Amino acid sequence: EKFFVGIREMVEWLGYKPYKITHSSDYFDQLYEWAIVLIKKGLAYVCHQKSEEMKGFNPPPSPWRDRPIKESLQLFDDMKNGKIDEGDATLRMKITLEEGKQDPVAYRIKFLPHHRTGDKWCIYPT
Repeated sequence: EKFFVGIREMVEWLGYKPYKITHSSDYFDQLYEWAIVLIKKGLAYVCHQKSEEMKGFNPPPSPWRDRPIKESLQLFDDMKNGKIDEGDATLRMKITLEEGKQDPVAYRIKFLPHHRTGDKWCIYPT
């Protein structure tokens, strides 16, 4: 909430009034469905690397990058249903970014209520 308010105040301070205000949380259901599509196409996978292992320059590739699609779908469902602890799994996209970073995190687990969606989700797009 504080980030949203801060951005809105900066925009208003600059003298602009937005035509429409939207929130990423308005699209959580659609983003979740798109994540499923990416997994089914083999373009995303559930990874168990710790954040410390993914940090830094040129981190090692994930040993779970070639995990079977069916397994990633089940694990992503387990993530959504709160069966996996925070920090124990992420959903990563199979892509290399311009700066060379491989397989950025698309979803993470966070057991905190969201200021707009409450307790509906425990996974959040990054």
